[in-house]
Amino acid sequence: MNDCKAKTWPAPALSPGQQQLLEALACHLDDEAGLVELAADFQAEGHYPLAPHCYSRSVLYRHPQGAEIMVARWDAGACTPTHGHPQYAFVLVLQGRLQMEHFVATPKGLQLTGTRIKNAGEHIYASGREGRYDNAIHRVTALEPSLSLHIYSDDALKGICFD
Repeated sequence: MNDCKAKTWPAPALSPGQQQLLEALACHLDDEAGLVELAADFQAEGHYPLAPHCYSRSVLYRHPQGAEIMVARWDAGACTPTHGHPQYAFVLVLQGRLQMEHFVATPKGLQLTGTRIKNAGEHIYASGREGRYDNAIHRVTALEPSLSLHIYSDDALKGICFD
């Protein structure tokens, strides 16, 4: 059982350039190559609080039509519950190493389909069904202290938890 409960913190102050970048990222949800290109310019400015033995969320931007952009700071060993996402999900590892276990829902429950390790500079992208929050089902474990940029087509907390 996973007892890590992520805490959401206010975003640090962002420069006008970073704010413009976040707005551009929110407009490219259905374009993986565009997200990769734009996200390369993201600088994790400011302080992102650490939740000991867990991870913290700092929401940087919410688009009026639902898109959410946040930074997660991970303590070594932190593990999310197994969860799904809205239609579009993009995660770029900024620092550290994250292990991502991917699942598919079957009539008999969740089935592990693969495990990937993502290092700084690497990303995952998933496109699923609109209006659903059981897309891109996965569990994330920080293999070392890490920082990651997350871009979703809607509030990530709407994702279905399977644990």
